Amino acid sequence: LSYAKPSAPVKEPSDIRGVLEHALAMAEKAIADKHILVQKRFDGGMPLPMVDAAMLEQAFLNTCHNAIDAMEEGGRLHVSARAANDAGRPSVVVDIEDNGCGIDREDMPSLFNPFFTRKKYGIGLGLAQVKKIIELHQGRVEILSKKGEGTRFVVTLPVDDAHESPPPASAGGEREQDAP
Repeated sequence: LSYAKPSAPVKEPSDIRGVLEHALAMAEKAIADKHILVQKRFDGGMPLPMVDAAMLEQAFLNTCHNAIDAMEEGGRLHVSARAANDAGRPSVVVDIEDNGCGIDREDMPSLFNPFFTRKKYGIGLGLAQVKKIIELHQGRVEILSKKGEGTRFVVTLPVDDAHESPPPASAGGEREQDAP
């Protein structure tokens, strides 16, 4: 039902780093069960996009679960966020990349279709829901994948110029962290 008739996002200036950290915390058990190495990199001083943090958290959680499902035990999940300029508009770009099994080229056009799945479980609404949530935020999502090498989800979200960025995560302006 949330796919067919989603509620309107309640947008407010939000720290994307915090949204991503919370989504990763929600996936913590699956990450630990497969001994996935999580590498995080967040630029300091990113602007605050106007988003519904709970909706975006769900989109990022779905994306992380897909990545975890695609990896063998001991895989690597890289999550990053950075400020960018998208066609002259300030934006935030989120990358979620795994070193899992990758996606067949012939499946790529169907990934965001409702009920499309190659998994033995689930109903194939996860990525359709991700796309819908990102589009409700006037953003876009791209999937780059190579069979046998992994998949990279790239989410670009526009930023309203009026919102200040939070203080830098570190003196160097960037933060990188590995987690077991």
